[in-house]
Amino acid sequence: MKHSVALIAPPFTLEDRYGKDMKHFGAVTEPLGLAYLAGCLEEKGIDVSIIDAPAENMDIESVVQKIKDIGCSLVGVSLLTPSFGVVKKLCHQIKNSRSNITIILGGPHCTALPERTLVEIPSADIVCFGEGEHTIVQVAMDIENSGLDAINGICYRDDRGAVQKNGPRPYVENLDEIPFPARHLLPMGKYHMTASRVADESYCPTIIVARGCPFGCTYCSHTFGRKLRFHSVERVISEINFLMAEYKIHQLNIEADTLTANKKFINSLCHALIETGIAQKIKWTCESRVDTVDYNLLKLMKQAGCWQISYGFETGSQRLLDMINKSVTLEQAEETVRYTHQVGISIRGFFMLGLPSETREESMETINFAIKLNPLWSQFTITVPYPGTPMFDSLDRENKIKTYDWEHYNTWSGWKKDARIPFVAEGRTPEELIGLQKMALRKFYMRPSVFIRFLSSVRSVKDLKKYMIGLYVLLKSKIALQG
Repeated sequence: MKHSVALIAPPFTLEDRYGKDMKHFGAVTEPLGLAYLAGCLEEKGIDVSIIDAPAENMDIESVVQKIKDIGCSLVGVSLLTPSFGVVKKLCHQIKNSRSNITIILGGPHCTALPERTLVEIPSADIVCFGEGEHTIVQVAMDIENSGLDAINGICYRDDRGAVQKNGPRPYVENLDEIPFPARHLLPMGKYHMTASRVADESYCPTIIVARGCPFGCTYCSHTFGRKLRFHSVERVISEINFLMAEYKIHQLNIEADTLTANKKFINSLCHALIETGIAQKIKWTCESRVDTVDYNLLKLMKQAGCWQISYGFETGSQRLLDMINKSVTLEQAEETVRYTHQVGISIRGFFMLGLPSETREESMETINFAIKLNPLWSQFTITVPYPGTPMFDSLDRENKIKTYDWEHYNTWSGWKKDARIPFVAEGRTPEELIGLQKMALRKFYMRPSVFIRFLSSVRSVKDLKKYMIGLYVLLKSKIALQG
């Protein structure tokens, strides 16, 4: 028999992610991973629902009641490392309400620690690792007949209660085989990007065009593998046209670990956006690396509608860049920023504080480097060695991980009460890193030139209110630290 399925984005709130003050600036975005799973299930004729708890402002009890109302026999829950505690409580309450329901977990944390996750969440029945589209379909189609031992890409408990891990499932080579994400199952009117990633106040969805990353940064887990796989340009254009027709969009976030890693693809996509006229109708943002673009490519991207690029600069120390295997130089970063500004594309910059072996002087080099580069927006996060990354494996072997309480694996720990930072370099303290994170934001955003820049970009009362809240939060953080 086929199982009816409910896929759940757990009630992990903006305050859980960012803390009480920073929650005002967080995004509530479509759980596209679940929507892809739902699209594959629907294609096989399987009844499926998506419960997006953050978007619907649902707590654990509300989610459990919704599952009862749906009457499904299989529940899939997405799991990010910092949402571990919420997911564990949710699974426990689901089992308490209906003991015969099957719970399958998936997501980056499960891929990194599949057996451990099943042990630590005893209410879960199955853990999926790797890409889950084909796995969830096989589980839902008829696990009673085929048996769990015949399904690759999962961990499960055998009849004796022992955890078993099956072989890995091969990555999907042709991404076009995967149907469009089932956005019609989502509350599409309730999503919003963070203010730093939108060109105006209209709805901005995300479209995923690639999986995999060929680079070797030590802080990255490579959930989708090292091999870079792209949708065809025709598929991407078709999905954009669908979004334009169905949701009347004017802006878009084009998602890939590094969109510009494959020059042939990005050139073809840009030309297609221009030739179809989409470039005149849609503004888009993306993420990139400073060593994968040049002036001519940036100019083409601008012509194709790109208005913003997010770069991971990470640190202002060349020693640390080399240590985390970023394979770029500070000079490359400066040159790419100059070219990006020259063609008229704005920049979001990502920076990390508290890297392994980082000194306070190098932390200050990072903050000053961000000010020197002067992107429109800068994000300063505390380094968290996530499971599945070379950084985590190395620090774990050296007994330098301070806590394995996954709820504390949050890069915005400085803004949360009772936060425990998982890793602190020798000679540093958690209090110092928390202070530096707040100082970095103040030093970057409270410059007169930045203040004037933001005031001149105000488009509405809503914009003005958000900027004033941001100023209040920064001032409050300074007073709190002085106190």
